[in-house]
Amino acid sequence: MKRAIWWMKRDFRLSDNIALSKALASCDEVLPLFVFEPDHLALPDTSPMHVHAWTQALRDLRISLQRMGGDLLIARGEISYVLSELHQRYSFTHLFSHEETGNAWTFQRDVEVQKWCVQHGVLWSESPQNRVIRRLKTRDNRTSIIKQRLLDSTPLAAPSDLKFPAALSKICALRPVPSVAEFFLLENYPRIQWEALQNVSETQAQLDLQSFLTSRGLAYSGGISSPNSAFSAGSRLSVHLAWGTLSLRSAFQETYARVTELKDSSLENKTRWLRSLRSFESRLHWHCHFIQRLESAPPMEFLALNPAYENLPYENDREKWQAWIDGRTGYPLVDACMRCLAATGFLNFRMRSMVVSFACYGLHLDWRFIHPHLASVFLDYEPGIHLSQLQMQAGVVGINTIRVYSPTKQIIDQDPECIFIKQWIPELRFFSPQEILRYETELLGTYPTPIVDFKMTSKAMKDHVFAIRKSLEAKRQSAEVLKHHGSRKLSNKSRTRKKSVVAKIEDQQLRLF
Repeated sequence: MKRAIWWMKRDFRLSDNIALSKALASCDEVLPLFVFEPDHLALPDTSPMHVHAWTQALRDLRISLQRMGGDLLIARGEISYVLSELHQRYSFTHLFSHEETGNAWTFQRDVEVQKWCVQHGVLWSESPQNRVIRRLKTRDNRTSIIKQRLLDSTPLAAPSDLKFPAALSKICALRPVPSVAEFFLLENYPRIQWEALQNVSETQAQLDLQSFLTSRGLAYSGGISSPNSAFSAGSRLSVHLAWGTLSLRSAFQETYARVTELKDSSLENKTRWLRSLRSFESRLHWHCHFIQRLESAPPMEFLALNPAYENLPYENDREKWQAWIDGRTGYPLVDACMRCLAATGFLNFRMRSMVVSFACYGLHLDWRFIHPHLASVFLDYEPGIHLSQLQMQAGVVGINTIRVYSPTKQIIDQDPECIFIKQWIPELRFFSPQEILRYETELLGTYPTPIVDFKMTSKAMKDHVFAIRKSLEAKRQSAEVLKHHGSRKLSNKSRTRKKSVVAKIEDQQLRLF
């Protein structure tokens, strides 16, 4: 008899789950397994927010499995030890999971699992669940693979029978889903507003997707830059894609179907709807573009993708770093964003870019220095996207125009009435937007004065970056980065100009937004 373990990692769903479908197709029994690994929980980029998402997803998944007469096994311990213990009680022959593009720890963990499987004669099958391609030699040949995965194949329906082991309760103790408090001392995280965290589950993923495609998405184009409107105008699907409560293929194809429906409709706001959903489709395409960078260049977790920028003169002042984390830099929009993140785990893309550029250019903090904290407070933490965006905003990739976001101008553009600022900085609640913008510190009570002169410190760091960009070595390295990691989604006309774009990289101006 062929017995399988379905090992869940970042795929808390039954619908469009390739690993689960393969297990059901090739084995007589399938036992769902999730493991809380102590070393994983102890990583600096793992947080109570993340574990909260896992437990929510597991509870929802357990309900679905129990409706089919089964359940899932929840274990704690190092994965190889858990597999060994389980193998003694339930002599499984196969292990199924999805490929994971994670950090160095998850990679090494999977290496150990592969060794364990070889030693115990267990066949391990890993399946892709997005457009990231393992062992990709060149991005030039991704198109056909991406098209097949995203467009030419239909999302798999949730199975109606999971072939659970007949005596599941005798094989192992079916523990309840643990609480976050069993792994973390919650008093150490007083700023988390648990009720404000987005619900992460397969059931909620479908609700969020449908509400976006039928109502909230109308405001997407033009509504996702401001922290005031992004909570509702944004798709809010990033957490579901990050933890696998929704597949990328399902999100893309349902969006495509909605666009097709709108084209044939006579809605009064049809043009606005199409503009918004096409913008969203574009971002779905970019999703795996950035994860592919980490898959193809794992050292970018620790090293600049462009070696020419490896030794920028960061100061890494811990007091400034802590002030940035606590939201007490004296720059209201930056501080409001950091406090919002600590409480809700959510911040829109424009504001994420601003807090990173402020840390790297204004406070002279290394992108590696700020990485663990941001990863821990992003409820939708996806390592490949996170590390790629950190490096892009820090300006160490070398093929993008550097955008250093002025925290004052961003108030004018994105929060002119200081609604978001006053929500998250109660010290400023009774001051006018004009007073807040002018930094009339003698009137602002307990709110701190700016810890740096942003114009001066950001100019100093920009000067360093610009000097590197003009060097021959930086130009050579930038061409290599573009060759191996640049986008291939270009028109024929754009392709003919690619070489000239590379040649002109040194002429790109550092812009202050």
